[in-house]
Amino acid sequence: MKKILILLLCIGMLGSLSYAKKPQGQADKQVTVANTEKSSFMARRKQIKQLIKKYKKAPANEKPAIKAELTQVVSVHVDAQLAYMKERIAAERANLDNWEKKIQEDEKNLEAVKAQRVDDLLSGEAKKKQKAAKKAWKKQMKAVKK
Repeated sequence: MKKILILLLCIGMLGSLSYAKKPQGQADKQVTVANTEKSSFMARRKQIKQLIKKYKKAPANEKPAIKAELTQVVSVHVDAQLAYMKERIAAERANLDNWEKKIQEDEKNLEAVKAQRVDDLLSGEAKKKQKAAKKAWKKQMKAVKK
């Protein structure tokens, strides 16, 4: 039982949340869905802990019923975690596809990209772009943590 619980907790804590940059409407929707998933995950985890305590304190004749209930909750929990991981994999694949597309576009115009980079560095525009990107990234990470 302990091994299953530890496995579930490890699966739940896999990876960090990182999302491809999306238009604002999609990002808000995604954050709302992530918050809902997180709250349901926390509720299931709390319920699992309560059932474990209840099982340990219960008399022998009540243990099978509690174990059956725990099995159902764990089953739902594992199914939700697997679905979440599949969604994350799909999102990461889409993100990788976007990066590959950007690289291919940059490789087509490599000399222009290099010249633009030099101009940006000399004009101070590179620092502005870097600050804007850092600010957007922090905002995205803050939204994901909520």
